[in-house]
Parts: sequence; structure tokens; C-alpha cells
Amino acid sequence: MVFIEPYTNKARPLNNRQTFQLSFLKPQYWGIWLGFGLLRLLGWLPYRLKMAIGKKIGHLLYYLAPKRKQIAQRNLENCFPEKSAAEIALLTQQHFESLGISLAETATNFWGRYRKHANNNESQYFHFHGLEHFKAAQGQGILLVVPHFTTMETTGLMLTYVTDFRPIYRPHDNPLMEALITQSRSITNTPDPNQYSSIPISNKDTRGILQALRQNQVIWIAPDQRYRAKGSINVPFFGIDAPSNPGICKLAKRTNAAVIPVFTRRIDLDYHLTFLPQLDHFPSEDHYQDILRLHKLYKVEIIKNPSQYLWTHNRWNIKL
Repeated sequence: MVFIEPYTNKARPLNNRQTFQLSFLKPQYWGIWLGFGLLRLLGWLPYRLKMAIGKKIGHLLYYLAPKRKQIAQRNLENCFPEKSAAEIALLTQQHFESLGISLAETATNFWGRYRKHANNNESQYFHFHGLEHFKAAQGQGILLVVPHFTTMETTGLMLTYVTDFRPIYRPHDNPLMEALITQSRSITNTPDPNQYSSIPISNKDTRGILQALRQNQVIWIAPDQRYRAKGSINVPFFGIDAPSNPGICKLAKRTNAAVIPVFTRRIDLDYHLTFLPQLDHFPSEDHYQDILRLHKLYKVEIIKNPSQYLWTHNRWNIKL
């Protein structure tokens, strides 16, 4: 990896409050620990082999998760009506391969070489584009809009080579899963002095999010999933009404934060992260038009990289 001069001043260390609890050893959690152990085995493998096995796991999931497969196919059929049944089937299979690789990427986030080695680690596969757009937005809070592509875990790791940031996430109902997910996405105190920190922040902590943005910090937000809570609005996505969360508009308006879309593509073993220019006049006075604007940006990237979007999520509330 070519060294990238960081664009933010290194912030004081962020505290990770997730701790191990003895209750996690109860039988009710043994299934999770088994899956975690298998993920750990995957994490021990060399990078290239790990990615190849991740792809094979995706093949297996294609046959073992029929409901998710059905959701993905239906989503793809609705979004790409011009594609034949054979093309949809192939794209669905490629999507599951990408899902499998995302498990390998999660293993990398947990136990990658970057955790112990400043050089000769996963960062050699990272490529950044549009960094000047991120630099231009400094001096104010920044909302990085990261849609749900299967490369999200690696996107988070890549961003630590550019800036401190706080990814907004929805806390898991299962306390062990909550602890493990938070651990995976928390990156601090790595051997590379030029690497920055990532500490998740709950989507329920509105006050903390607002405070961070007002302190000119960087917040990751992924506002593209189905949202049916209070305040939801239906906004077309690929021409189909989708229950959407206008929260990003409210955050940007209350804090005057810059809104910058971020997309990452996995190409063979390499990852290409692109910062788009800051969205001008965002938000407007019309949340519907603001979310529609984001949906159009997502669509442009998805069309270029269709297999890596998260099609197994029931974004449009499809009844199967």
C-alpha cells in the first residue's frame, strides 16, 4: 500500500465499553461460539486462501439459505427487469459468492495482520480514490454515507487508514452477538502509528451522534435499509417505493455536517474505495427529494457493481 498522508488530526483514543461476561458461557450461546470458532479458523488462513474459501462458503450458502436466495432473486428481478431468468440466476449466485467473501473480510477485521504488523498486511490491497473530496470537507462534522454493499466490513477497515470515525450501527438483540460485532468493528491501538481509530456508536445514541458531529468528528451512516419506524417515508429506489429513513437529513441540518457518499468495490483481491464530492445543498427542505437523490446515487453504483450490493435484505418489504 502506498502511504496516504492522513487528512485529520489524530483524535484522543476512544473507549470501547464492550467487555466479556461470564454469562456468555451459558449453553444458550454455544451455537454462536461454534460459528465464531469456525470464523476464527478462517481468520488464521493466508489472505488469498481465506478469500478463496470465503467464495466457496458463498456457494454453500446459495443452497443452504433458500429464503434469502428467494429474496435476492426477487429483488434482482424487480430492479433489473431487462435481465433474463438465466442472468438473474447467475447474478444471484455471484451475490452469494460475495456474501461468502464478506465472512472472510469479517475474519480479517477480527484477526487480520494489521492488528499486529504495521507493514506487509492487508492494506497492500487497498486503493483510495477521491481523497481530495474528503480533505475539502475538513473543519466541520462529516457524515460518510456508506450503503449496504457486501464490502462494508473492509470499507470500515480501509477508512482507519484515512481518519478516526464512528460507525453508526443498530445494536444486536443478542448480547453476545452485540459484543462480538462491536469487537470486530472496533479498531484502536494498532502497530501502525498512521492508522486511525474506529469505535461504533449506537443508532439509539442520538445525543452522542449530534455531539460528535458538532465536534467536527466523522460519522459513518448506512441509511439505505428498510425503515418502518416512526418518521418513515416511502421513496422510490430502482423505481419501486421503499420505506426509508430521513434521519440523515435531520442530522445534517442540525449539525451543518458535510455529507459524502462512499463506495467500495472488490476487484479480485483488491479493494477500491471512492469518496464522492460533498453533496451540495444537502439537506434541502424536502426530505423526500433528499432521499431520492441518495437513492439515485446508490443506483448508479449498484448498476456498475450489481453482485456486491446486499440483495438478501428485504429492502422493499416483499411478500414471499
